[in-house]
Amino acid sequence: MMSTKKKGILLSFLMLTLLLGGCIRIQYDATIHTDQSVTLKTTYAAKEHPVARLLNLNPNWKGYVKQAEKNGYAAKTFKTKDDYEGIRMQKTFANFKDMTSIKDEWKTGIGGILIPPDTKFDMKKSDGFWFDTYRLDTNIDLSIDRLNIKGYQPTGQVKKLADRYIRQADIEIKLHGPKVIGLQNGEKIDWSNYHDVSWKLYGTKANQLQLIAYVPNPTGWIITGIVLLIGVGLFLYWVFHRVRKLRRQQLKTISISLLVCLIVGGGAWWLFAEDTSSAPPPTRQIVTQGKSEIVPTFLVHGLFGTERTFVPMIQNFTNKKVADDGGRCDVTRSGKATCSVNPSPTGYPLVRIVFADDEASLADQQKWLNAAIAAYDAKQKATFADIQLVGHSMGGVDVVAYTVQEEMPYHVRKVVTLDSPIAGSDYAKLGLTLAPLGTNTNSPAIRDLAKGSPAMNNLTKRLETWPRDVLVYSFGAKGGDFNLISLKSSFALENYTDNIQTKSYKYDHFTIHRREPVFREIRNFLFKENRVTEEESS
Repeated sequence: MMSTKKKGILLSFLMLTLLLGGCIRIQYDATIHTDQSVTLKTTYAAKEHPVARLLNLNPNWKGYVKQAEKNGYAAKTFKTKDDYEGIRMQKTFANFKDMTSIKDEWKTGIGGILIPPDTKFDMKKSDGFWFDTYRLDTNIDLSIDRLNIKGYQPTGQVKKLADRYIRQADIEIKLHGPKVIGLQNGEKIDWSNYHDVSWKLYGTKANQLQLIAYVPNPTGWIITGIVLLIGVGLFLYWVFHRVRKLRRQQLKTISISLLVCLIVGGGAWWLFAEDTSSAPPPTRQIVTQGKSEIVPTFLVHGLFGTERTFVPMIQNFTNKKVADDGGRCDVTRSGKATCSVNPSPTGYPLVRIVFADDEASLADQQKWLNAAIAAYDAKQKATFADIQLVGHSMGGVDVVAYTVQEEMPYHVRKVVTLDSPIAGSDYAKLGLTLAPLGTNTNSPAIRDLAKGSPAMNNLTKRLETWPRDVLVYSFGAKGGDFNLISLKSSFALENYTDNIQTKSYKYDHFTIHRREPVFREIRNFLFKENRVTEEESS
């Protein structure tokens, strides 16, 4: 039997699920120099929290400063206005390989607590003719079972809560370099910002990260420069002294010689340049920060959805002058996306995404959603890095799945779901309800939305990696004749993030996205910080 004291502790910590936030911050900020040295700035910070006390996580920051100084770091403690306390450290390594000593330094101080002892940190160097290539492979897997925390080891529901606390850690990795150094995030080089890349993680599990840095080899470039100078000199000599005496056969010889030079140069590049094959994609968003001129909001319909599903919402937002009708993207049954783009004076275009096959599988709709956003980006002249997502019914499941995909080129700022079965729906009830309306109750969409389906199980696993900085507003319908989705399923994201608001209305599933009170809530959620607060009667 559980004692009264243990029951009290358990109840107290279950209540804390409403208060949990990102109470641990870890940041690595590395600058790579042309001489192949690396300056690493490390920040560890934590906020006072009851779960931290339960885990005996009471950092001795002054003691960690002394340990860091013994390891060659310049270190100091700090406090922030939002009640974080921690340590900032800085050290310059002579070259990349010296950074492998971090593994030993992690065994002491705060790193010895927060960084799992078996975290991988492998560095490999390949010498090249023009560029030396450095490959860093590492993983971050924060879970209560793997951390080196001494003292009380929680079990049951308390352990689950503590694990959630650990997974809410904010982890940021930044890498900078001069423009002569190329940085690749393991998948591809972003040539618009190739010397500055970053990752944002949130204590998620099994993050496999790879960095590839291309650092110029001075010897190769000096040799190349000398060869080019000699070649240019010989060519100029030939032009100035022989050009008047050139015949057609000689011009042909020169042309062949230039072609040979190009072939030899290309062959040299192929022989000496390093392989740039990519690693498996990381399990979190990889977004290179860029300048945004607009912030699009993409609207995704569900079953029975058409191009008119979100027209009332768009008209409402446009009349309130908080956003504009930004156009729409139509996706064919084969997955081809075609977009029309309207100008957006407010900078917040509302873009409808319309699927020709609204009963397609979740996997197909996921691919189509990616294709539609990419097609809009290609046609939209204004640049953007941040996006917002709104989905009704299955469209809400689509935008949630989009947010937790392994990699995407945009940062999802906010997500709105409207009576969406995030945890699945009762297949029989849904099928019987929709059958009189002529829907194929055995369609891929219906099968995927069924509670316990392979698609729902896969999505549930991926929700463990939900990015904590994404703000969520989930709406549930609990009235009318079509009370299809349980509030537990509509509000399922509450189990994975604390940055969420939820609200239920006595509207039915098919009208909740057309109601003025819902419009008002969504307006305030998506656009409040971008405008003067509107005065409205409730």
